Amino acid sequence: MPPEKPRPGPAGRPVMAPGDRRDKPRPTDTVRSPLAYGRETIESIVVAFTLALLFRAFEAEAFVIPTGSMAPTLMGRHKDLVCTECGRDFRVGCSAEEDDQSQSLRTEQARLERELEGLQARLGDAGIPPEVREATRRRVDVLASDHGPLAQLRSRLAGKMVAAARCPNCGRTMRLVESDGIRTQYDPRYPSFNGDRILVSKFAYDFSEPSRWDVVVFKYPEDAKTNYIKRLVGLPGETVSISAGDIWTSRGGEAPVIARKPPAKLLAMLQCVHDTRFTAPGLTKAGWPPTWVDWSAPGSSAAAWQTGDDGRSYSVATSGTGSATLRYRHLIPSAEDWAAVEKGETPSARPRLIDDFQPYNAIATRPHWVGDLAVECRLESLAPAGTVSLDLVEAGRAHRCTIDLADGSARLFPPDAAADAPRARTPVRGRGTWRILFANVDDELTLFVDGRPMPFDRATAWSRSIEEAGAAQPDDRPVTPGDAEPGDLAPVGITATGADLRVADLRVLRDVYYIGALDVGRRPGELIERDRLEFPLGADQFFVLGDNSAASKDSRMWLTGHHVDRELLIGKALVIFWPHAVPASWSVPVKIGGMELRLPSWPNFARMGFVR
Repeated sequence: MPPEKPRPGPAGRPVMAPGDRRDKPRPTDTVRSPLAYGRETIESIVVAFTLALLFRAFEAEAFVIPTGSMAPTLMGRHKDLVCTECGRDFRVGCSAEEDDQSQSLRTEQARLERELEGLQARLGDAGIPPEVREATRRRVDVLASDHGPLAQLRSRLAGKMVAAARCPNCGRTMRLVESDGIRTQYDPRYPSFNGDRILVSKFAYDFSEPSRWDVVVFKYPEDAKTNYIKRLVGLPGETVSISAGDIWTSRGGEAPVIARKPPAKLLAMLQCVHDTRFTAPGLTKAGWPPTWVDWSAPGSSAAAWQTGDDGRSYSVATSGTGSATLRYRHLIPSAEDWAAVEKGETPSARPRLIDDFQPYNAIATRPHWVGDLAVECRLESLAPAGTVSLDLVEAGRAHRCTIDLADGSARLFPPDAAADAPRARTPVRGRGTWRILFANVDDELTLFVDGRPMPFDRATAWSRSIEEAGAAQPDDRPVTPGDAEPGDLAPVGITATGADLRVADLRVLRDVYYIGALDVGRRPGELIERDRLEFPLGADQFFVLGDNSAASKDSRMWLTGHHVDRELLIGKALVIFWPHAVPASWSVPVKIGGMELRLPSWPNFARMGFVR
């Protein structure tokens, strides 16, 4: 009779058939030699490395940012600085320290220093012939002289050092080098750090088309062995125009239209011009006026904005239909103003136009007026009703956002607004505190509340032609508090009507300004510019620019053409996964018992995140 089949057990497993034994030896129970285990380990390591290489080749790869062409979005080799006067933190680039010329100069310097040490040791040998001693002494004198090859090398290397940096908030100049008369070196308080490490998706564009404003990595068209990283601003088949700092695009001979940034890109690309959290006590003591002032006419009996913390925050209580306006004037002291402060004199403060100054750049470039601005503040409403308005001036024309605190409704008023201005419902109603950001960028008005863009019932863009944009000039008439039309010398305002408000952490921001440069001039930092540039793109051709327009060699200035072919694209920048570590000297010590422990380094979590 046939063998009995196993019967199902309680858990669905078969019960052992008669004659079966659990202790029968299985193939995996055999004794293995140590050599077999070693071979398996080596095979596992080889497989792991192979998978890692395949992942690197086809999925994602890590890159280090070498230069500051994408600052402040991505940092190349740089220094992290904190202004000694106002406490504002900022960064300055020092990529020239590690370029090819610097490396060759350092190599030659080290060789000459070794030669000098050897010759000096040889002079201490009493047994060398007199003629050899004399020749050795002459060579030592040449190497050690103030005008010898070593001194010249040190001078050339010192020229590649960032000697000073200017605070973007208070204009104070910080000295970054120290010298003993022979050797110039960086102040040890200001070390240099390598650039950001980013992760790049190498398959992102295998399944979707590149999008405008993506940060992309590609093979440099003039040298395919070199990788570049820039922001993609022009797509295949377009004609890209640069005018008045903005990007305009057209197709098929149509009129150019301005390229607008989506909200996430807009927030990422705004650059801070002034921040009230950082005040300079030296300026206040010297009588330097605050940047934010009440804009009531002198002698007015209306309610006025007041500050009790040297301009870090302001408050006002208006009743009925009364209103009060707080305005920003761009008052940044010059080097001459700071020299007067140090002498105990009171400098004369004059409002300036907001320009494209970038503290990251060690070189001074010609300033360009920037009209695309934004204002951000922490708004606290202390009453259940009232109205708050924010306005931004560009070329003498005011763009306004009004929020009704009773119901949270918001309205936008560009200069040519009709009666049916765009409306939105916001959470800003009654008593409470919110983070508000209002922007006029790329000829479009945007309102953010607590980091979220507010959806309006119709388009919030306002229109003008590229010719009108290029011809726009700032209204730089002298202004005084109370002026009905403050112009571009007082370009930001906050008005309270029938409200009880407090505003703090005020920031004025600007958009990226793209310089219309064709070539690099003869002097450092000099660019040959045009009012309007046009770059036609063919099929599978892309146009790229750096966020740090004054210090970026990009599509505007390449010798082999102004485009990147699709086949040269490597991928899309995803995240900054490792900025430079925070040094131990900056870390807070941890006390364990009677011992004080400092970690050698700590990840810079504040700068980790997605690349926008």
